[in-house]
Amino acid sequence: MPEAPRLITTADDLQALAEQVRAGGRLALDTEFVWERTYGPTLGVVQIATEGAVAVLDAIALPNLEPLFPLLRDPAIPVVLHGGGQDLEIFAQLMGEPIRGVVDTQVSAAFLGYGLQIGLLPLLERALKVRIRKDQTYTDWVRRPLKPEQVIYAREDVVHLLALHDKLQRGLHERGRVEWATEEMRDLENPERFAPLPDEERYQAVKGWQRLGGKELAVLRAIAAWREQAARRANIRPGFIANDVVLTSLAARPVASVEELRGVRGLSPGTVDRHGRALVAAIKEGVACPKERWPEPPGRTRRQSPPTGLGALLRAAVQTVADREEIAPEVIAGTRDIEALAGRAGSGGLVELPEDLPIAHGWRRKLVGETMLAIARGETAMRYDPVKREVLGEPVEAPAKR
Repeated sequence: MPEAPRLITTADDLQALAEQVRAGGRLALDTEFVWERTYGPTLGVVQIATEGAVAVLDAIALPNLEPLFPLLRDPAIPVVLHGGGQDLEIFAQLMGEPIRGVVDTQVSAAFLGYGLQIGLLPLLERALKVRIRKDQTYTDWVRRPLKPEQVIYAREDVVHLLALHDKLQRGLHERGRVEWATEEMRDLENPERFAPLPDEERYQAVKGWQRLGGKELAVLRAIAAWREQAARRANIRPGFIANDVVLTSLAARPVASVEELRGVRGLSPGTVDRHGRALVAAIKEGVACPKERWPEPPGRTRRQSPPTGLGALLRAAVQTVADREEIAPEVIAGTRDIEALAGRAGSGGLVELPEDLPIAHGWRRKLVGETMLAIARGETAMRYDPVKREVLGEPVEAPAKR
């Protein structure tokens, strides 16, 4: 069994670790948290690896994690994670700003033929021939005292990350893809990724809100905001108070009393007892909203269907490049992007790539975006070359204008 790492439980030890990390110039980071029932994640431990050691921070015992914040704000100190979306979100909330210097080995691996969103375990086996155990995934990271096997498990998630990063970085340099990966990493630091949705806009996260009209949306906006605030105060998930179906049902058929609430399917008697009066008040607030303040329903303008086969041609272009570059096609352009481009081409022709699509920017545009635009304009033809055994895009003569 691997040796247990150092367990950090005091502010002095954490400060000493922060100084050690700064001297080393980089760190690997991971977190373990519990988020089954609480409004937000409850952080249990934070794992940090430096060049020569691993430490596990007891986030329950420590007064705070502030000694780490200057390191995580410094873009000159790389912070190596794997599939670190939730870790980044947790620290963005704790610090009030995103981590800088982010390096995600899952992103790097995607540019080297390991596939889209590969897990840490298979990536370590393939890249470093290292095996780690994942037998504490669903353990309770908030319960104390921590068990020795939990601390050892926590170590495994970071102990190899710096070596993995070095291996992947060499591969990126060899294949000339450092700039591609760097572009993706900087997007992981975008503050807009972590900006909380205002309570008055929570209705747009309710499943089925697009089917409601302005009057119903005014009610939904009020009760969705109320649900969010009530869940935050009670530290529970919003769905435990009332699920989305209940909210859209109440928006479409508002009730005027607590007694009427008791007949609403999906609302438990306990929820009505605890929250009935406040929920009815929120419903009445929405009903009373003047028409000029109703939310705008989503546009229902019908787009012209994309030309038959255009989506298939665009997918073929992406797949051709993906095969040539030996990376997953979804890394280059997802189905949604392809369908959006095809749909807009079918709505009257394309002059330029839509700015809201990733293929309109950076390395994606250079790699395949311009080709996709040319296909959508009818300026490129696709054909299979049996000698080269690949699909090729070739310019065609523009059709004469009538």
